[in-house]
Amino acid sequence: MNNKPSGKISLDGLFRQNIVLMSGLVTAPIVVAATSFERALVLTLSFLMISYSSILICRFIPRRIVYTVRIIIYVAVAAAMYIPTALLLNALFPETASAVSIYIEIIVVNSLILAKTESRFYLMPYGEMAVDALIYVLGYAMAAFAVGIIREFLAFGSLFGLRVCDAPMPAAKTPFFGFLLLGILAAACRALTTRRRIRSENSDIIRDIIRKEAE
Repeated sequence: MNNKPSGKISLDGLFRQNIVLMSGLVTAPIVVAATSFERALVLTLSFLMISYSSILICRFIPRRIVYTVRIIIYVAVAAAMYIPTALLLNALFPETASAVSIYIEIIVVNSLILAKTESRFYLMPYGEMAVDALIYVLGYAMAAFAVGIIREFLAFGSLFGLRVCDAPMPAAKTPFFGFLLLGILAAACRALTTRRRIRSENSDIIRDIIRKEAE
């Protein structure tokens, strides 16, 4: 895969390389903890504050430092960012943040920081990298909110914290259902990206044919 800077904004992180639905790199917090919109919101804010800020900061770590040491520094920076993140979320969402605290801690060592930084983000100019990393975070948010909203309705009969009906499927709050739902959403995402890729390839072929005929 070509990860060299292209000079234009890439939306790979939303669908084609979504770190939850396509890569499966950060699934545990969503499968287990995203059982409502508010929980999904707390997970997304945690992911944004810890991962995104760590990526932006760690970009300034010299590449001449040994790879293993760089990874350790990445984790140290993410752990440092966890402290203000936990304090803020505990102030804004005390009950929810406490309930999912262990999954917020897991975010410190997520693959977006430890893998994508080296294989993709740090091969780009800083501005392009900042936008690209944010799109990956939005991809995470998309998956988290989709799972959280669906499970909240099925398990509790509510939407965005507002009761709308009796719970159609209380078992939707279990990790097993979360794993199953995430699998269904991943399959839908793969089908969508495959369809878009085929349409793009067909469009390229048609343009090539028209160009050759014009010549």
